[in-house]
Formats: sequence, structure tokens, C-alpha cells
Amino acid sequence: MARKRRRSSVVPGELNLTAMIDVAFQLLSFFIITSRPMDVLTNLDVSRPAADVRAVQTDVVEMVQIAVFRDGYKINDKLVSLPTLEGLMVRLAGMSKTQTILIKSAPDATHADLVKVLDLCAKVGLENISIMSL
Repeated sequence: MARKRRRSSVVPGELNLTAMIDVAFQLLSFFIITSRPMDVLTNLDVSRPAADVRAVQTDVVEMVQIAVFRDGYKINDKLVSLPTLEGLMVRLAGMSKTQTILIKSAPDATHADLVKVLDLCAKVGLENISIMSL
């Protein structure tokens, strides 16, 4: 009597790849989490231009403080009149239009006096202006 062979549903030589794919993803996630990224900014080679020898700035003041009071004006703690203040601001704007100007207004000063100083700044072309109260 001849025996009939049963055919199995598994084909010989076939591998189940699901477990290997899981291990590969676990290894990938392990290496991504534990790796330290290289700091790219410290390894950049930056070539900076040389300084322009012809453009030498002289007598540039860090910041000019103008105080506005009811009875007058002070520039860097020196009492001045409005025409003197205008002359100083013209000289200052001649050195640098981006000079920092800090205008301090006293509580008893009028708005008109503050506006006169702001108009002087605009007239001479100063751009970097800050205002605060005393």
C-alpha cells in the first residue's frame, strides 16, 4: 500500500523575517538614542575679511545721555543751552549717524522741551534713540 504524503503548509527553506526586522529596528533605535551628534558649528572653517585700514573711526562715544529738565538740558551731566546742544549734536552726527542717544526726561519737564530734543535728533539724522523718564 502506498502511503500518501501529506503536504505541509510550510515550504522548506523559507525564513520568517519578522523577528529579524524587529531586532534591526531595536538596534537602529538604540544607536540613534545613544549616539552623540557632532557639533557642526565648532568644525566650520570661517574666513573673515581683513579689517579696512582706511576706515578708522575716531572719537566715537559709547552712548550720549541727554537729560531734559524744566529749566534746561544736560548732555553727559553737563548743563547746556538749546543752541549749544544743537551744535554738539551736529558734531556727534558728523562722527556717526548710528550713535546711541539716551534721552532722559524729568517729571517736571514739559513735552515741548522733549519734542525739541527729538526734533534736533531727527534734523541731524541720528537714528538710534531711546527715551526714558528720570
